[in-house]
Amino acid sequence: MHHRAPLIPALILGGPWAFTVSIIRSLGRNRIPLFATGTDGSFVSYSRWHRAAPAAWGTPSTTALSEFLMNLPIDRMVVIPSTDEWALAVAEVGPAVATRFPASLASAQSLRALIDKGRFARLLEELDIPHPRTVCLRDGQDWADVRRDAFASAFLKPCNSMAFRRRYGVKGLHFKTPSEAIALALDAQRAGLDVLLQEYVPGPPTHHYMVEGFVDRTGRPCARFVRQRLRMFPFDFGDSTYMVSAPLDRVRAAVECLDRLFAHLSYRGVFEAEFKYDERDGQFKLLEVNARPWGFIGFAADCGVDVNAMAYWDALNVSVEPVGTYKVGRHCMVGTDRFACWQLFRQGRLTLWSWLREWAGARHLLFSWSDPLPGLARFMQYLRLAIVGRLARSERTARTTTRSA
Repeated sequence: MHHRAPLIPALILGGPWAFTVSIIRSLGRNRIPLFATGTDGSFVSYSRWHRAAPAAWGTPSTTALSEFLMNLPIDRMVVIPSTDEWALAVAEVGPAVATRFPASLASAQSLRALIDKGRFARLLEELDIPHPRTVCLRDGQDWADVRRDAFASAFLKPCNSMAFRRRYGVKGLHFKTPSEAIALALDAQRAGLDVLLQEYVPGPPTHHYMVEGFVDRTGRPCARFVRQRLRMFPFDFGDSTYMVSAPLDRVRAAVECLDRLFAHLSYRGVFEAEFKYDERDGQFKLLEVNARPWGFIGFAADCGVDVNAMAYWDALNVSVEPVGTYKVGRHCMVGTDRFACWQLFRQGRLTLWSWLREWAGARHLLFSWSDPLPGLARFMQYLRLAIVGRLARSERTARTTTRSA
């Protein structure tokens, strides 16, 4: 995109995650100097382009971030946040900090409208954008006031996804009866986590489409990329494990809705929007929008849509060249696909030979010939965990056998 040697380094507010590696590789391949936080000792730190930040930073708050940035021994850096909390913290820093540490990011108000799923649902209703039926409690309202038919074919969805997942380990909660749903909702509220009631849109994983891309500081969509989910795990509220790049025209109606939403929010930055096609009415239902880097951002770059580099240059007020095409029909697979496939093997819906062909033809998220060590380090980590787990199970079995004897 830009061929002159950049002088301003990037600071990735990251962590021990695969998409942090993707951000590092994207910037590194574009010869952009970088530093990363939260990666020490993890497989991420094995990347050939990785450099640890010159200081440590902990709490993702605006005050802590401002103090951290202003104390760095580097005059100017482009900041790339990788979580919702860090994105909000970056969006809320004062003008002096923002000038020295620019970012290509939406306003704090727009970010909150996307991150808080209650606000998000109300915004979609206001803009008449297709989305699943959603019930949010209003101020002073009690769960007992919710109509019983609203619980049909629904699940409990958190307003703050990351905090909810840290506590429950899942993206949402199923229930069998309204009473069970209310009990689960009250338990979440006692933990300080608000939830809402959302209709579960029926359909297989292949009905999920992710529209990803970048919007520059003028509000111009500079890139779009479509990824269709082929498999997921867990099967209800899981993440993609096997996917394919799909043509933009297949989801044109979804893209038009997304453009309308972003125009309303005066949006800026990278994005990933998840839609699910609803066969009942032929509409793409918008489920959520991530306003920061996501798990498969490296796959988009491999297909020709490098939004990380776009965000870097846009933060420096350099014009970004739009990307109008990308490689369609490319596949990507992650390690957790083995869990999804095991279920399909047992159900007779997938053969080993079919899976091996898919595996051989797919791009593997952490593997790269030009940067092989993160993938190797991650594999060794999995291997150690498997060995430790097997030894622990053997020890428990031996103790049980001894007691029985």
